[in-house]
Amino acid sequence: MSGYLLDTNVVSEVVRSTPHLRVVAFLMEHDDLWLSSIVIHELEYGLQRMAHGQRRASLQDGLLGFIAEYEDHILPVERVGAEWAARFRAQAQRSGRTLDLGDALIAGTAKTHDLAVATRNVRDFDSLGVTVINPWEFS
Repeated sequence: MSGYLLDTNVVSEVVRSTPHLRVVAFLMEHDDLWLSSIVIHELEYGLQRMAHGQRRASLQDGLLGFIAEYEDHILPVERVGAEWAARFRAQAQRSGRTLDLGDALIAGTAKTHDLAVATRNVRDFDSLGVTVINPWEFS
C-alpha cells in the first residue's frame, strides 16, 4: 500500500466548520492522500441537492478549497479500476450483499493504485480485497 484514497465522508468531515480532530490529525499525519473523481461527483451531487443559501455557499467554498489543494491527486476511473469494481460488485452479490456503484468504483480505484480506502464506512468495503482505515479511530 502506498497511500490513502479518501472516501466522500472524510472530505465532507474536513470541510465542516468544526471537523473531528482525529480526522484532521489523520490528514496532517499522511502526505500521500488521493481523491477519486467519484468522490468529487458525490460531493457535488450533494451540494446541488441543497437549497441555495449561506450553508450551501460555505460548504461549496470549503469543498472548492479542498479540491484545489488536492488537484494533482485526483484519480479518474480507469478501465482496470472499472474492471475491479465489476468484480467487487459481482462478489458482493454472490454473498447476498448489494455494493453501491460509487463504493465499488472507489474500491476499484484504490486496488488499481495500491491505495487504502480512508472511510468511516468500513463495512461498505469489507471483504473487497482493499485495505481500509477509519480516520475517526486514528490515534
